[in-house]
Amino acid sequence: MSTIKTRRRAVALAAAAATVAIGVPISPSVQAAPSAASAVSPTTSGIPALVHPETDLGRHAPGPQPTWFDSIYFTSSVRANGQEFGLQVHTRILPNRGEAAYRWTFSVINKTTGWYKDHAAMVEPGDYRWSQGKLDITAPGLSWSGDAVRQSVQVETPWGSLDVQLSPTGPVMNYASTGVFALADGVPNYEFALPAMRTSGTLVVDGEKHQVKGSSWLDRQWGEMPTSLVRWTWMNLSMPNGDKVAIWDTIGTGTKHSWATVLHPDGTYDVVDVEPLASGVSRRWTSPATGQTYPTRWRIRIPALRSELDVQVTGHPDQEIETPDGSGYLEATAAFTGRYDGKNVRGENYVEMTGEWKS
Repeated sequence: MSTIKTRRRAVALAAAAATVAIGVPISPSVQAAPSAASAVSPTTSGIPALVHPETDLGRHAPGPQPTWFDSIYFTSSVRANGQEFGLQVHTRILPNRGEAAYRWTFSVINKTTGWYKDHAAMVEPGDYRWSQGKLDITAPGLSWSGDAVRQSVQVETPWGSLDVQLSPTGPVMNYASTGVFALADGVPNYEFALPAMRTSGTLVVDGEKHQVKGSSWLDRQWGEMPTSLVRWTWMNLSMPNGDKVAIWDTIGTGTKHSWATVLHPDGTYDVVDVEPLASGVSRRWTSPATGQTYPTRWRIRIPALRSELDVQVTGHPDQEIETPDGSGYLEATAAFTGRYDGKNVRGENYVEMTGEWKS
């Protein structure tokens, strides 16, 4: 394991992280020096960050690519009245695309009863606002504002609503330690997370009001979506020791990447290989709405971290959100058990899958 303990060596590590960003295989482990930043500040681990939560929560000037996108998203595990809920709120824009360019989604699963509902809204460009350098999203049915210290989100749908406050309680996670990596076939993406956000507010579903409390994981991503991307799986795992683990498994026409960014509570990172997820999937489910097939069980192995985890979708597997082109993607609550860094662990997470998994 390579350990970086001084800023003098941060330049070398930044160069290694840049190698990751252009698609060269990830080294078994990369670790950065501890951060002196406060819990709500960006991690300053000695690795030069290429993303900055103070400004990058705002909209970006689009690149020229037709598939250029801006995305902000959070998943939550909250409780109220003896019940447990999974929440997902996501908005993304593709400003260079003529149709279906502005969109937001909201989904809720009652993990206690199995009840599930989702809502997807298309928005006209003139009805959607997201300023550059500032988180101030407004659209019919959606309001999202704030900064890296506190955020407020309101959602209105025909069947329910959400009004929550989010406040980070730990350091920022920069994917691949710098915030830049190749999503597929050498195409760079920018991404960071606020992986531990105290969450509270009001959830209303089918006329029943719940005062919810819990935790959320927020992800901010932007760049060019590779047209050669065949499928991806993304998972967010919060470990009992405080580690935050973000797994990407992507298949392009020319490359396959399976790797994880691990953020430790002290602000240090590991960027490690994960065994390709396809080798450990089972219990496939086929959507009656789109015909797409997804696994619902995974065996995840991370050799450098002495970790082997079993992950499974919780609740009904039909947590698919349909897209305007007639396809869809799975945005499902999940649970994991197994061994992490040689110790027994268990917890809850979300799994996002897009693309086809028949083979």
